[in-house]
Amino acid sequence: MFKQFGTLARIGILLFVTLVCIMIALVVGSAANLWYSSAAGVDYQQTASNPTFIRVYQIVTSLIMFVLPALLCAVLFHDRMKEGLCLSHKVEVKPLLISLAAMAAAMPLASFLTAVNSHLSLPDSLHSIEEWMRSQEDRAKALTDSMLVTDNFGTYLINIVAMALVPAIGEELYFRATLQNTISRSITPVWAAAITAVLFSAFHLQFYGFLPRLLLGFLLGFMMVCTKNILVPVAAHFFNNFVAISAYYFTGKDIQINEHQALTSIIPVAVLSAAAVSWLLYLLWKNSSPEKKEIKKQDFIMEK
Repeated sequence: MFKQFGTLARIGILLFVTLVCIMIALVVGSAANLWYSSAAGVDYQQTASNPTFIRVYQIVTSLIMFVLPALLCAVLFHDRMKEGLCLSHKVEVKPLLISLAAMAAAMPLASFLTAVNSHLSLPDSLHSIEEWMRSQEDRAKALTDSMLVTDNFGTYLINIVAMALVPAIGEELYFRATLQNTISRSITPVWAAAITAVLFSAFHLQFYGFLPRLLLGFLLGFMMVCTKNILVPVAAHFFNNFVAISAYYFTGKDIQINEHQALTSIIPVAVLSAAAVSWLLYLLWKNSSPEKKEIKKQDFIMEK
């Protein structure tokens, strides 16, 4: 029955399933917090800021909030789960390498957008909201830093799983394999990638990270459009997070350009980054579009 539903109906079902999964994740997280607090003999608030607990919490909630809805919708909307999860097409080495190169080339541009985003502000009438947003994001950054700062290699590996691998799998299955593919039933795939990128960035509820995350979301969506296999954006997403986590572990600082640095001084780097990304995306489109390959194949048959 659900396989015959249109785009809007499928999006509605996805939203309903997502809300249910979010509530489940909140209940599971609260229960785990209470249990951990009781077992460790510490305050509830102390547990919520404990790096070890946050790592476990992030893994569990990512699986419930992102992977579970994607799996359910793949079963409801498609005859084969592999089709619903965008695993039907073969992953080719060249497009995968181009995608990873594009993600690496985009890092300076993302840093520039982070600096631009930090200079944006809301109207004076919304000053109180802006202050609340800044305080929430400062708190989130402090929690993230508490997870990243470690000289223990074992903890570093756990961070790779909790902050790179699981989010890459979960978010790509949800946003690219499920949401973007659903939207692309009614509009062109590239526009679907752009809309999904906006929703992807907005979902994180971090205003001062909106622009760089929007760039990341579009790149991942474009990779999905070109390769038709979710493993490519998963690999690129993982690579992006892995580099950031590793940089923090080995150097003690992130790879972002200082947000207080003058924008004019980093524009040349951003322009070069944008040019490199554009060229790599062109190569990706040229080398890995299944539709173009199918057209060429049909033309060859007709000519014979």
